[in-house]
Amino acid sequence: MTATALNGLLNYILTLNLSVRNSKWLAGKILESAEKKKVKTLDPEIAAIPEEFRCDPYEVSPSGDPFFADKRNVEGIRKRLEESQHSDISKLVSTKSREEIEQLIESL
Repeated sequence: MTATALNGLLNYILTLNLSVRNSKWLAGKILESAEKKKVKTLDPEIAAIPEEFRCDPYEVSPSGDPFFADKRNVEGIRKRLEESQHSDISKLVSTKSREEIEQLIESL
């Protein structure tokens, strides 16, 4: 969140009619959440990616799959999507039987 959004959130929270007990509880939960974020370790698959190529996998995939934590993978997919949108549809492969599919896979 941006500083402006956080400031707005704080101002909203301050307008709530919270008791002292509830205010302390809320403050404790916020601090607890901040501490958990500090301790959170990287997924081993993400840690194996060089830091300059890492990105947040949740920006690309709702599952957060580590494959999407590598900028090179994300750019490769974007490039292929763009190429597929500009490619000639007549070059697409059509298969009608299991044998044709198997032959296609073997040819790759």
